[in-house]
Amino acid sequence: MKRILWRFLVFVSFGLLCAAGAGAETGVTPDSILFGQSVVLSGPMAENGVHYTNGIKLYLNQINAKGGVHGRKLHLVTLDDAYNPKRAAENTEKLINEDKVFALFGYAGTGATLATLPLVAKAQIPFIAPYTGADGLRKPNHWLFLLRASYGDEMFKMVEQLVTVGVKDIAIAYQDDNFGKAGLKSAEDALAKFKLKAVALGPINATSFDGKTPAETIAKAKPGAIIMATAGKASIVFIKEYIKTGERPQFFGLSVVSATQLREELGADATGMGIAQVVPSPWSSKYVVVRQYRDALAKAKQQQQAHHAGLEGYIAAKVLVEGLKRAGKDLTRAKFVSALETLHNFDLGDFSVDYSTESHIGSSFVDLSIVRSSGQFLQ
Repeated sequence: MKRILWRFLVFVSFGLLCAAGAGAETGVTPDSILFGQSVVLSGPMAENGVHYTNGIKLYLNQINAKGGVHGRKLHLVTLDDAYNPKRAAENTEKLINEDKVFALFGYAGTGATLATLPLVAKAQIPFIAPYTGADGLRKPNHWLFLLRASYGDEMFKMVEQLVTVGVKDIAIAYQDDNFGKAGLKSAEDALAKFKLKAVALGPINATSFDGKTPAETIAKAKPGAIIMATAGKASIVFIKEYIKTGERPQFFGLSVVSATQLREELGADATGMGIAQVVPSPWSSKYVVVRQYRDALAKAKQQQQAHHAGLEGYIAAKVLVEGLKRAGKDLTRAKFVSALETLHNFDLGDFSVDYSTESHIGSSFVDLSIVRSSGQFLQ
């Protein structure tokens, strides 16, 4: 009799567990939520990916130290794709099918994002805050939520500034890959709004990073300014080779330009270069979110340097957490998407994001910074 009763209890318990498991959302347990990230952490394009990830984890660690969201700790599985779209797609397959993550978060790169979107559609999984401003990604997409301003927004700000000070002979240097071509189109569109055309174009091979040929091509046009749709090593090699031509126009770069590389590898030659920024200065005390970020940096066990990409990651994590809070304890992917869509002009600390059912764009904030002779930014 006892044996029969014991078997009955085991059967009932097993049935209850199965029922609970069947109703649970992928990547969600009673005490945790699992997110997946494919990001560039190695190679010549790694700087922004590393700092972006550090900023994300800085805020997630703060939230977890307070018990998480609705009693669940937030865990991020991070895989390095070395800025390779194919590898990013492979990482995404693993994150979705093997790691069983709840959502994808904090990717980096236009190529990686484009390679991931078909997998997102197939899996019907939220895809939050990829580090790219490609205008082609701004079409309505139920699962994709962008945070940063577009490259079009950045390019318009740069062209507007140049035209305001009387510079209209503008050339474009661009990285010859998905990211660079997206930036090229954005720059050409921005020029067109002022009834201008680029006086010269200089494609930079994204594999060999040959800066000499595009530099010499553009130098023949003697532009007053050059807008660069480049990141990491491509920016450095181009500027170095261009300076050798004896010309010194005003250089302007997108927010993804590697600031540390500029200072370390160009030294004094970086002075005066303009860089668009999609978040406030991480050294400013004017913004509440910056003060929160700097305070978190000071208290972190692993020391990090203040960085624009780090601040952007910190802000992205705040958006993620707010969406989870609004989605409630009975968390599903559908509820999470709906919750994010309620962030109408939501203030994160003097920096707002604006989502709705019609728009998943987030922010159009753009500011310009200038590299000082000390290597610091004036923004």
